Amino acid sequence: MDNPPKEKSLYIHTLIFSKNNGIDNIYAYFPDAKVLLGYIQYSFLQEAFYKWIYGKDRIIINIPSIPVDKIIRDGLSKGKISKSEAQLMLSHYTKVSKMWDLPKDRVIPELIKFSREFNKTWYGDNKEFLYLKIFKNPGELGDFIVDSTMLTNDENTFICKTGVTVNEWKKICSEATKNEVSAEKFKEILQKNLSEVI
Repeated sequence: MDNPPKEKSLYIHTLIFSKNNGIDNIYAYFPDAKVLLGYIQYSFLQEAFYKWIYGKDRIIINIPSIPVDKIIRDGLSKGKISKSEAQLMLSHYTKVSKMWDLPKDRVIPELIKFSREFNKTWYGDNKEFLYLKIFKNPGELGDFIVDSTMLTNDENTFICKTGVTVNEWKKICSEATKNEVSAEKFKEILQKNLSEVI
């Protein structure tokens, strides 16, 4: 997220929770479908599955730089996950891997479908869960953030968490790919202000 969002940017919200490691709550955007696909395959799934496998026993400080399928196989061979968990992990990893062969315009619908299946599978419990949601534009992400915050809070809490009112946030989101000032504000809020907005 070094550069402001562009018209073709895609947006994501991820949660990785384990009792020993707390919650990793990330809001981000990527310049296009293939970059997002790469992030999900090589970063998100790697961290999510590693923490699912090893986070029950210890605090995870670093994720080793090893392929996701090896993380899964090692977890299975060490008895950290069941055979059915390993099969589900490999199935999800394989689905994402195969998306590289799709035309660019098919990647996003498939990733959205994948995220729904992924969330149903890794819903977990009060000890661990994994979550992934994809948004096609800043407005969708912005509405999600407002709705998530307002479920249990009021606008004053929203202002405290984001630094802007709901209406200001909606305007920032609607202009995030059109106006440099709004784009920078949008980026700043995503990077600095949303760690508690689940």
